[in-house]
Amino acid sequence: MPMADLSSEDDILQLLANQVDSSKDFKICITRDDLVQRGFLQWQRQKKGSPVNKLNVTFIGEAGIDTGALSKEFLTEMMNGIERRLFEGSGKKGKSPVYSISDLENGFYRTAGEVFSVSLAQGGPAPCFFRNWCFQFLATGDVDTLQLTKDDVDDHEYSSLLERVVEAETDLTKLTEEIVSCGYTGLVKLDRKDSIIRAIVLHATMRLTPILQQIRKGMKVYNLVELMGRHP
Repeated sequence: MPMADLSSEDDILQLLANQVDSSKDFKICITRDDLVQRGFLQWQRQKKGSPVNKLNVTFIGEAGIDTGALSKEFLTEMMNGIERRLFEGSGKKGKSPVYSISDLENGFYRTAGEVFSVSLAQGGPAPCFFRNWCFQFLATGDVDTLQLTKDDVDDHEYSSLLERVVEAETDLTKLTEEIVSCGYTGLVKLDRKDSIIRAIVLHATMRLTPILQQIRKGMKVYNLVELMGRHP
């Protein structure tokens, strides 16, 4: 089905499923202990197949051939684990990626993006935990910064700083160092609260764009990023 003729979520999922290359397997052999960490490493180490191929999962020490159920179980556990480890926030309006340079350096965010694509294409769960601005970035490669508010900040350090700025009634000077570290260059005064809050919000969210870019690269499997851009 041409991409322009897609009219429902089912059409999109079917288009993704049609792009799975079943000529060979993408084999994951793993224990259930520390499944997410080991899952990341096993996923990255595969040389004979790639995420475009049919996922085939074996749990070490357990009998059984993967007819699809084991793969779905693995994808479900990976999805839950990725949300817990790589994302933060209350979840009421979605979550943001955790700012982790080590996970970025290890390519875990890219692997997470590949897991998202494979899960959607091969019958696993969807990653239904993105904040709206994060999803927009993944779909388009850009974000409307004017729409960002303090409610979009999930990082505890910056949400705490925002709360202290909002609640300050007489003096902000004791917060000067923290405020300036967010890139704010104006006067630290009560009548500049709105500008200060804006600087903190932009700093807290925009520093996550390299992480979202890496997730987005992973989600290019099965052209998922292009699909999201055309049919958000």
